[in-house]
Formats: sequence, structure tokens, C-alpha cells
Amino acid sequence: MTLQQLAGRAGTSASALHRYETGWDRFEVATLQRIAMALGAQLEVRLVAPESPTDEKPSAASLVAVLESVFWDKRLAADDLESHPLWVLSRVLVFGNADQVRAARSFFGDGAIRDAINRRGMDARTRQYWNLLLGGDDASPGTQ
Repeated sequence: MTLQQLAGRAGTSASALHRYETGWDRFEVATLQRIAMALGAQLEVRLVAPESPTDEKPSAASLVAVLESVFWDKRLAADDLESHPLWVLSRVLVFGNADQVRAARSFFGDGAIRDAINRRGMDARTRQYWNLLLGGDDASPGTQ
């Protein structure tokens, strides 16, 4: 089956399927369920548990190096981590990959993540996702 044929059966685009094939990790479970159905498979979703940050806090310089691709419009500096932590975290939580989020979480901690997700302008899906992972007050789906 071609990507185009699968995309038609799953109600998504061939480019979205290609992103999944190449390791894209920003997906929706509903899309994965449609893909599984189109393939005659069953999708099993297991409980998602927060991954603990590493014990070792990265240095500011190493974190900047890890996060630099998330800041395409402004060059991230070590000073930004201290002077604008919520801005940095908000950007990483929305656009960062798993390694970038893990490094930022180790550096800033879960309290700062809670502050960032409650920041004005944070999208509802990201807020709900992190509330579920961190066991926040707003952990039930559909409350945002």
C-alpha cells in the first residue's frame, strides 16, 4: 500500500504519515487510531507516566546547546535561562523534542513547568498534556 492510499484510508495526509515514518514524535492518538484501523491493526495505548528528570542538572551552556534549534527566531543565551525562564520553557514544551524537554525539565524542574503551562498564551493541548503528566489540578480531559 502506498502512503497516499494509506493516507486516504486513514483520513490524513501522506506528508503526515511520512513524518511518523521518520520519527516525528508530535502526534495525536486519534490519528494513530485511524492509521491502525486503516491497516487492520489495533492500537493499544498504555498509561502514560511522567519520565523523571535526570538526577544531574545540565549546565546553562549545555542546555543552550541542546535547545538552540527550538529558538529559530532569536539566538538563545545562557542569560535567557535565568531572566526569561517561562518564555524558554513555554517554547520548549510546545516545540521541543523529547530530549530537549527532558533537558529543560532537569534544568528548571517541575514547578517551573507548572508555571510555564499556566502562562498566558500556552495552548490548551500542551497545558492539558502536562497537567496529566504532572498530576495537576486540571488533569481531567476536556476541562480546558
